[in-house]
Amino acid sequence: MADINKIHKNSDFIVRYAGTTNLKEFVYEHGGRVQPGLQYHIHYTNTKQEVFMTGGSHSSSSKIIKKIGGVDTLFRSYTKIASAEKTPYPVITIPNPSDSDYRIGSVTRYFTQLANNPNADIFEISEEDNDQQNNLFRYIDFKWRISGTKSEVTRDNQKTMSDIDKDFVGIVRKLFPLQLWKPKKNSPTDLQNKLLLLKKF
Repeated sequence: MADINKIHKNSDFIVRYAGTTNLKEFVYEHGGRVQPGLQYHIHYTNTKQEVFMTGGSHSSSSKIIKKIGGVDTLFRSYTKIASAEKTPYPVITIPNPSDSDYRIGSVTRYFTQLANNPNADIFEISEEDNDQQNNLFRYIDFKWRISGTKSEVTRDNQKTMSDIDKDFVGIVRKLFPLQLWKPKKNSPTDLQNKLLLLKKF
């Protein structure tokens, strides 16, 4: 638990009567929701922390509260942007399933788009970029079938496309049902593809 006196001593400045609590906006440091209608003040410390406390001005009865909802303060908005800028930007990646992926029959695909622009380009990224997400982007991942009969793969991937397009509008323009699909070795489709290749020589 943070030392209130130490925070007060190390504060560069304090915003007194910063506002009143709203429903489900704050919780106490030790747990439990803060009731609405309480005045609070904010400490900005020399270690670049923003600390909310109960009471319009600081006193011995002040308690630390943590903001979990409501509108972000300017400080918090700036902190989020600064943090996002330190996170690498996602890079366009061309998927390349392995032989084991084809034996399994499906792969996980990862896509992203700028979070504040619904018309921004949607592009595929690596699993690594998806794991270290940048706050300036929004992300989606989904299972994609790459093995099986042509009709099965088409059916399953069309359903996947329909499902993800509800939350990531426009992503279907980057996909088609047989993308990454390979017919089973020595299947009629596989033999037909081999014959077509032979005709080119």
